[in-house]
Amino acid sequence: MNDRLKEFLKKIHDDKNKIPEYITITIKKPKKILDFKIRKEDSNILKVIAHEEDRRGWFLHSYHIPIKNLGIDEDAKNKEILPYLNDPRLITADKSTKELMEEVLRKYIEVLAERKKHYFRTKRFKVKKEFRTGTQMKGF
Repeated sequence: MNDRLKEFLKKIHDDKNKIPEYITITIKKPKKILDFKIRKEDSNILKVIAHEEDRRGWFLHSYHIPIKNLGIDEDAKNKEILPYLNDPRLITADKSTKELMEEVLRKYIEVLAERKKHYFRTKRFKVKKEFRTGTQMKGF
């Protein structure tokens, strides 16, 4: 992982900083990151897009959401946070966070917990399209 990205993650997950505590939802873990961009969206949600060494173009690396947007305590454990991420209807504190989580679940199926505190990942990078096999009737 890129040193700048490690430093960024350390800053947003450090209790001693004056910025609010964030949770990280990793979409895709690349092998080698050349560069990354951080975009601030509504309600202090951070979106990180990265550029991999052996591929062209940019891809979505992760989302970083302030814990207070979920409407729970900042010292909450992953087990307490996970139901809010997998069921956006429980998020009543912030509308844009709720919409973002609905979009993430539509694209990436499910959010899973990682070992580190306040780190999560998606079940898969993108939802695979289901292809029909066999013979199909032609529509009129």
